[in-house]
Amino acid sequence: MSVLDLIIIGIAVCLGAIVKSVTGMGLPLIALPIISLFVSPETGIAILAIPSIVQNAGIVSTNWHARTEARGLTSFCCAGGVGVVIGTLSLGAVPEHVTLIALNVTIITWLYQRLRNPDREIPKTKERLLSPAAGIVAGIFQGGSGVSGPVVAAWHQGLRLPRDAFVFSIATAFGLIGTTQTITLAVNGHLEGRVLVSLAISAIVLISVPIGPPLRRRLSGAAFDRAVIGLVIASCISLTIDIVISLAR
Repeated sequence: MSVLDLIIIGIAVCLGAIVKSVTGMGLPLIALPIISLFVSPETGIAILAIPSIVQNAGIVSTNWHARTEARGLTSFCCAGGVGVVIGTLSLGAVPEHVTLIALNVTIITWLYQRLRNPDREIPKTKERLLSPAAGIVAGIFQGGSGVSGPVVAAWHQGLRLPRDAFVFSIATAFGLIGTTQTITLAVNGHLEGRVLVSLAISAIVLISVPIGPPLRRRLSGAAFDRAVIGLVIASCISLTIDIVISLAR
C-alpha cells in the first residue's frame, strides 16, 4: 500500500473510533469498507479484531456506572459467542455477497419497522426468549462479515435503554463477541502477519475513548437516537456498495 492509502485508512479508523466512542458503534462500520478497498475483506476483519476489543474495553470502563440499567446482556453475549464461531468458520465457505445480502436485508427490515413504529418497545415478557436469538444472529454476522453493529444496536435500542446503558450494553456485547471472534481467527491462522498493524490501530482507537462521554452529554435523547439510526442507514449504503463490489469481482 502507498503512503496515501495508509493515510486514507488512518482517517477512516480515526473517524470510526470517534463515532464509536460517542454512540457505542461505528468503528468497523466506517473503517472496514474503506480498508476493504485496499485489502481483502478477510484481512480487514482480522486487523480490526484486536483494536475493536481494546476500544470496547475502554468504553465499558468509562460507562461502568450504567451497568445496573442493562437488560438481557448475559444471554445475548453468550449466544453471540456461539454465533461468532459459526460465522467465522463460514469465512471462505459461504460466498461473501450472500452474507452481505443477508445482513443488509436484516438491517432494512429492522429500519422499516423502526421508522414505521418509532415508539415501539420490545415487550419485557419476550426479552428472555428473543435476547439469545438476537445474539446468535449478531454473532453470525460478526464472524462472517466483520459487521454486527446494526443488529446489536437494533436489539438494544428496541429495549429503550438510557443512553449510557445503551452504549455500555453494546460495547460489552461487541467486546465479548469480538474476543470470541479474535480467538477463532487466531486458531484458524487469520491473524498471522497482521498483529503489528492491529496493535498500531489499537493505539489510535484507545485515544478516542475519553472523547465520547463529553460529546454524548451534548446530545439530547432524540438526537442520540437519530445518530444511531443514521449510522444504521449508513451501514445499509455501505453494505450495498460492498455487495456490488463483491459481485463485480
